[in-house]
Amino acid sequence: MKKMFRKTMAGVMAAALAVGSLSACGGASKPGNGGAPAGGQDASGNAGNENAGPITGQTLQVMISEEPGEGDALGSALKKWSEETGNEIKQIIISHDDMLSKFPSMAKNNDLPDLVATTRLHQLYPEEFVDMDTVLDLSQFNGSALKIVGKSYTSDTITGIPDQYTTTCMFYNQDAFAAAGIDAPTIDKPWTWDELYENAKTLQEKGGVKYGFAADVSRARYDILMYAGGGSLVQQDGDTFKVAVNSPENIQTLERFVQANNEVMPKAIWAGGTTDNPVEYFKNGDAAILLSGSWNYNTFTTEVSKFTFGVMPTPKGSAGQSAIIGGEALAIPVNGKNPELAKQFVAWLFEKGQYEEFLQIRKEPSVMNGITYTPDTDKAKEDFAIIQNEAGYVTDTFMVDESSSWRTYKDNEYRDALKRAVAGELSAKDALDGFAKALAESSGWDMAY
Repeated sequence: MKKMFRKTMAGVMAAALAVGSLSACGGASKPGNGGAPAGGQDASGNAGNENAGPITGQTLQVMISEEPGEGDALGSALKKWSEETGNEIKQIIISHDDMLSKFPSMAKNNDLPDLVATTRLHQLYPEEFVDMDTVLDLSQFNGSALKIVGKSYTSDTITGIPDQYTTTCMFYNQDAFAAAGIDAPTIDKPWTWDELYENAKTLQEKGGVKYGFAADVSRARYDILMYAGGGSLVQQDGDTFKVAVNSPENIQTLERFVQANNEVMPKAIWAGGTTDNPVEYFKNGDAAILLSGSWNYNTFTTEVSKFTFGVMPTPKGSAGQSAIIGGEALAIPVNGKNPELAKQFVAWLFEKGQYEEFLQIRKEPSVMNGITYTPDTDKAKEDFAIIQNEAGYVTDTFMVDESSSWRTYKDNEYRDALKRAVAGELSAKDALDGFAKALAESSGWDMAY
């Protein structure tokens, strides 16, 4: 069994590989200076230094990845800050995938927002973002969250401050379980993945649901199965890596996942036949079990009304249980119009009292030391005990994969390979062999298999 993340975190992240910066095209100044001339003023006319008074009467442009919904913690915080400071908020909504493709052009054309809520841009293009050590006392923050969510892929610089710290987890329809006569697994007595698939069949037959199981169309969600089965994307090879995504363990895991899509899952989603969101399938009662993440908990508490939902521990594979931690960071482009205004908001958000209020709306694990989300019901307390326990299932293999920065060479191609296997276009072996070869060629790494 793989050693768990909590035992090895300190030494794993040192091997990140280089990724190209956009600073040459965007003309970025040194991170941390806010893009203001030395000794000069920012775009609002306020001096670009710590001695300047609060900035007022300006507009903060914030780029987010989706329309804010009910229980939007960041939106609530922005509104409150706007009212307190007299500044305006302009939200720019660009989907996650579009952010990745459009950001280079935005940087090149000097058309960057002041603040970005992102999962990766600050890690891929660190020279385009302010060093958060110049904005906040980073000792206040959870070290794991900073390393996984906030750190540049190319150095130890924290280029984004986590506003969301999440873990993958599984939700289930308690009413469907009761109708099917199934007891939910517990932390002490988790299911195996084989048991999950078998129980998913029973749920379809007796639980009044269309699908026993659904999973986000994300390679990170699929990788939960991969790590539990003893696989990985790469292997450490001295100071470099070998591509291992087509290992026998991974092929076996993908073969079983393809079978599950044919038997107990909404196959069209993973096969690319529809853009339907499996989260919606769970919310409307069509799917009994959902593999997604803790970020959905707040939404489910306000939007699931047809049934009672619960949280269950991730099943075991041959190598044990597996989870992936991640989240979203607030990052400040050095060449935005108002970087100092963005710094002002970020500093305000992470003041103790304000962050506590933010966290109660967010309903997620805290990124700040000594501050925790306090559920207001016994049910929520039970659910969060399971969610917070998931972080202990993060494996060494995940940490090695992260340290390789493999996504800087190939990214969406991995998910595409998985989808082609589910669709029946390729066998599991051919799909993984093809991606392994492409990753090896792009990265210059040898292949382990």
